[in-house]
Amino acid sequence: RGDMKYALPFGTFLAIGIWLTWLWVRRIAGVRAAAVTTVLLATDTIFLMTNTFDWGPVALQHVLLMGGILAIQIWISNDSKKMLAIGFVLLGLGMWDKALLAWPLIGLTLASFCIFPREVFRRIRPVALGIALSSFLLGAAPLVWYNIQRPGETATANAKFTTEGFADKVTALRQTVDGTTLFGYMVYKSPGQNPRQPRTLAERLSVWISSVVPGHHRQNWMLAGWILALLCLGGLWRSTAWRPLLFLALVCGIEWAQMAFNAGTGAASHHVILMWPFPVVFIGIAFSAVSRRIPRYGLPVLAAVTAVLATGNLLNTNEYLAEFAVNGGSGGWTDAIYPLARSVEKGSASWIGLVDWGCLNALLMLHEGDLPLFLPPVPAAGVQPSAAERAALKDAIGDSSRLFIQHTDDKQMFPGVNGRFREAAAAVGYEENVSRVIRDRNGRPVFELFRFARAGP
Repeated sequence: RGDMKYALPFGTFLAIGIWLTWLWVRRIAGVRAAAVTTVLLATDTIFLMTNTFDWGPVALQHVLLMGGILAIQIWISNDSKKMLAIGFVLLGLGMWDKALLAWPLIGLTLASFCIFPREVFRRIRPVALGIALSSFLLGAAPLVWYNIQRPGETATANAKFTTEGFADKVTALRQTVDGTTLFGYMVYKSPGQNPRQPRTLAERLSVWISSVVPGHHRQNWMLAGWILALLCLGGLWRSTAWRPLLFLALVCGIEWAQMAFNAGTGAASHHVILMWPFPVVFIGIAFSAVSRRIPRYGLPVLAAVTAVLATGNLLNTNEYLAEFAVNGGSGGWTDAIYPLARSVEKGSASWIGLVDWGCLNALLMLHEGDLPLFLPPVPAAGVQPSAAERAALKDAIGDSSRLFIQHTDDKQMFPGVNGRFREAAAAVGYEENVSRVIRDRNGRPVFELFRFARAGP
C-alpha cells in the first residue's frame, strides 16, 4: 500500500554496482587500476548518499549500466553471443527503469566510434546488430510501447536545448565531485535554536571525529584527484592507457554536456551522479598507469595517494553524519515528518491536501497508505487560472472538513508555492486559518496545518 518503490534493498544494489565496476575495470585496465577505482568509489560520499537516500533508484540504474557494459566487454573478449544478448537486455531494462540512462549510453556510443573506430566497425556485423537491437528492445519493451502509444513523448517532453543556468550546472558538477553539494540541502549547516545532542554511539563517535580532526571536512579532495589525473593524461599518450583514458574523458564530457544544455537537468547532484562511475574509473586508470612508470616506488606512491583521497572521502562522509546528528536533516529529510504524521491520524480530516512537494511518500509510508491525501490545484508561476481551474480550486478548498499541509514560507521546497496558493484562494473568496505549526527536533518551524474559511467582507 502506498508508494513502496523505495523499499527495495538499495544497499545491496550499491554493493553490486561497485563489484561490477571492479570486474569491468579489472578487465580493461588490470587489478591495480580496479583496486584504486573500487576504493575511491566505495568511499565517495555523494555516490554513496545519492544511492542510499531519496535517489535510491539510481543504485539500480548503476547496476544495470555496469552489468550491461561488463557483459558486452566479455562478448568483445570471447565473442559470446549470449553475453551480447544479456548486456543489451540489461541496458534496455536500464532505459525502462530511468530513461536518463540515455546520457551514458550516448556518451559510450559516440566515444567508442571516436576512440576505437576500427574495433567498432569490425564488430558491427548483421548477426551481432540483430542480437543487440532485439535484446535492447526486449529489455526496454514497456518504454518502447509507451512511446508508440504516445509518439516519442519520452524525448519530446524532456529534451529541450538551453544554455540557461549553465553556470549553476558547472557549480553542481564541482560540488558533486568535491562532496559539498548536499550540505544545506540534505542537512542543515547550523544547529538552530535547540542543538541536538548525539544519542547513539555512532553519533557520538562521528561528532568526536569531526571535532578532533582539524577543519570541518565539508569538502573532500577528489577535485584535486581529478585535476591530477588530467595532468597525468599528457604524460601517458604513448602508453596503453592513453586510449582508454581519452575514451573515459570523452564519455564524461558528452554525458555532462547532455544534461548541461538541456532544460531542467544538470543543476543538482542527482543528475550529475549519473556520470558515475566513469569519473572515478578515469582517476583509477590514470594513477595506476603513472605508477607503473615509476620504478620501485610506483606501487607505494599509488597506495599513499589512494589512501589520502579515500581518507578525504571518509572524513567528508563523517561530517555529514556529524551534522545530521547535531543540526538535523533539512528539506525532504526533516525529522519534523514524525510529529507531522502523528498530528494527522486517520479520521482527523475528510481529505488532507499537500500544497508542496516533500512529504507525500513519507506520510504514505508512515500511515501504510491509509491517509486520504490529495494534491490541490496550485496555479503555476506566472499563469492565471482559467474559470474551470478556479472552479476546481473552490471545490477543493470549500469543504471546511478538509485539512491542508504546507511548509513554512522559509522551508518551501518549491519557492513561492504557498503564496500562489493563498492568492488563488483569496481570488475565490477564501483565506487560510493556520491551526498548528510542526517543528523539528531542533525547534525549527517546518510545517503548517491549516483549513480554509470564507474571507470576511
